[in-house]
Amino acid sequence: MAEYSKYPIKVISGIAEETGMGMVCFLNPDTLETESVPGAAYGSYECGDFDEYYQEVYRKVERWENCVRIDPPEPGESFGIMERFIRDCIPDDAGIKGRLWEAVSGRKPFRNFKYVIDGSEYRQKWFDFRRVQLERLVADYLNSLDIDAPAE
Repeated sequence: MAEYSKYPIKVISGIAEETGMGMVCFLNPDTLETESVPGAAYGSYECGDFDEYYQEVYRKVERWENCVRIDPPEPGESFGIMERFIRDCIPDDAGIKGRLWEAVSGRKPFRNFKYVIDGSEYRQKWFDFRRVQLERLVADYLNSLDIDAPAE
């Protein structure tokens, strides 16, 4: 991945981890500093201390000369990651493959997929696959911008 992106893998991985949890990330491309706030998936919960903290984050990133916003993957992108995992990483003769296809074909596919994968021998393989896919999404997005990364 490092040779794939003009940004350091540490930056890409950090952003991918945050956006994978539904956070919105802000990157200062001049310093490679990042900040995160809850994305839309977190809903509108009220918690004074956290709200105050996140308002400070917004004020901070507004002061950056350059700022890139990286949103969490859209549900369709996340669903595609699950489908690719089932298709490409689970052997056809593994019983769990059918259960996973069933899980993502019905209502609440994300919850059902998690329920099936969490109790399986493929759980860690899923986390590793998802991490790489999220890193690729972040790297592709950042590479698409006409912004040079600072020299390391």
